[in-house]
Amino acid sequence: MAKTRQQLNLENLAYISAGSIVDVEILTPTASKRVKTEFVGLLHERFVILNYPSAKRLGNAGEYLKDGVVVIVRAVLETGGGQVIAFRQQVMSVSSHPARLIYLNFPTEVQLFSLRSQTRIPTLLAAKIKFNDEREMQGVIKDISVTGVMFDVKSKADLSELKNTQCHIMLDKNNKGVTEFSGQICSVKSHATSAQFGIQLTASEDEMKVFMKDHFIDLTVLEPLV
Repeated sequence: MAKTRQQLNLENLAYISAGSIVDVEILTPTASKRVKTEFVGLLHERFVILNYPSAKRLGNAGEYLKDGVVVIVRAVLETGGGQVIAFRQQVMSVSSHPARLIYLNFPTEVQLFSLRSQTRIPTLLAAKIKFNDEREMQGVIKDISVTGVMFDVKSKADLSELKNTQCHIMLDKNNKGVTEFSGQICSVKSHATSAQFGIQLTASEDEMKVFMKDHFIDLTVLEPLV
């Protein structure tokens, strides 16, 4: 018997382990705000629970994170060969006792997509990478796909400790459209005077295609050869 949409959604959500970091994009009438927080759990067919972000993570997005607002939740799965899970839903309630938690309506559709074997397109986009400890490094996006980027920085230091850490890629504000992406460093390759980070992005494939189009990157190389 074929599985129902609800069963598939529940199976996909079960891949997110309690305590893992998720990216929450808060949709507002004028722009979106993105924050990091922890996935707490879920109650089947009723709601998904997230930890309320710390003041440091929340910044000025706190005024938007309230009942009824629509959010997009994305998580890079710790197992499963490099996959991202994502869903869009309304905030049901924000509790303050006994702990500050965010309750989301149970999603009607949960997307699970692989980050493997994607076509990479060479680029030379100047950008900055920022880590959770507020460190920043200037560099260049050397290639891009619909699921990730190769980011090159000038450094003689051993940066292997940055593998599996969360990061933000920020382009110059003068660039058209989206100028910031969140992701996770999945590989670090050190060279004599530089290092390359292989980064899985939490943006959707459609968002990345829009970004590529805005930057005149040829999308025809992504089309299947049939």
